Amino acid sequence: MAFIGLGQISGAHFHGLNKLNLHRAEPGFELIAVTDPQPGRAETWVREHFPKDAVGPKIVADYRELLEGPHRPDAVSILVPHHLHLEIARPFLEAGIAVQMQKPIGLAIRDSHEIIALSTKHRTPLVVSEPSILGRQRRREIEWIKAGTQLGEPTVLFDQAVIDMKGGFFMTPWRHLKGMAGAGWFIDHGVHQTHWMLETLGPCESVMARTRQIEPTRKDARWGEVKVDTEDVAAAVLRFASGAIVQFSVVSGGRGKEHRLVLLYGTKGSWSEGRFTPAGSRDALDPAYPDGDVALPDDPFAHSYTELLSRMRQWDCPVIGSPERALEAEAIIYACLESAHTGREVRVQDVMGGKADVYEQTVWKAYEEVGKLSLEKLT
Repeated sequence: MAFIGLGQISGAHFHGLNKLNLHRAEPGFELIAVTDPQPGRAETWVREHFPKDAVGPKIVADYRELLEGPHRPDAVSILVPHHLHLEIARPFLEAGIAVQMQKPIGLAIRDSHEIIALSTKHRTPLVVSEPSILGRQRRREIEWIKAGTQLGEPTVLFDQAVIDMKGGFFMTPWRHLKGMAGAGWFIDHGVHQTHWMLETLGPCESVMARTRQIEPTRKDARWGEVKVDTEDVAAAVLRFASGAIVQFSVVSGGRGKEHRLVLLYGTKGSWSEGRFTPAGSRDALDPAYPDGDVALPDDPFAHSYTELLSRMRQWDCPVIGSPERALEAEAIIYACLESAHTGREVRVQDVMGGKADVYEQTVWKAYEEVGKLSLEKLT
């Protein structure tokens, strides 16, 4: 295994690798090489994650060096900003080297389709790491909701998130640049939630949404002033084929009290923060979650690597973190932005099929400007 990109998420993936190896009681993957475009980051990362006397992974200057020679891996984890996903994944998928992609699968719908097509054409294993739906505990929750024994049929879901409470720059600035982040923080956070919704509620048919920008520019001690061209606020109503209705909102740049809410109402009660409240009661109870598959790791990233191993044995075997489902989750977010941009209700399948792409075209226009920015400075 090799890691391409060593930002914050790489630590969770490395932890998942270690958990996988412990869970299997035999090595699943050995990290043999790492690379990152920011000078010095790879050296710092290895020092932080490996004991001084340990033989750590080889530090590679350019990810293309991994395609041949002594450091060619069986698989790679691609952990860079998603405007680079297609560019970096293409040669590995063409070479038959298995790929684990950090969500979202691509910058937008067009390149996400192309990544999936490359995997299919070359029969190369491909999975998407989505921690919101992976790991034994998450699977137990999802199966409990779908069973409906206590909750009943899901009717209404409220999903709200506010970040950046202190007015500071949230994480790295690429999240606020449309050409690097696509739909900005709405997609970076939102695809976690929409993927979870697809798992629990089934397919989403259509959306209506509105957006707003709060801060056209942001300043940071490291990056200076950066022009923001993504949406800071997004509020949407999603209609699912099951009849469930979702009120979905994300605020990037919110002020005041930190807020995070997932509240699901069913015909027999409600569920929030892992607690169940029966209809007509004020007392929250611990749900009767199923035992779940004891073979599944608790760590969601370890679970993702088990799925990658499964696809390395059979390139198209069914997995939860499938690229097709990840694309569907991404299409819901793009449908929200399409709706806000056009002022109309948008069908998710029209976004998936390229019939509704007015907003996506603004992303690709912004993408053309990305080459003028320094990736080393922005990641």
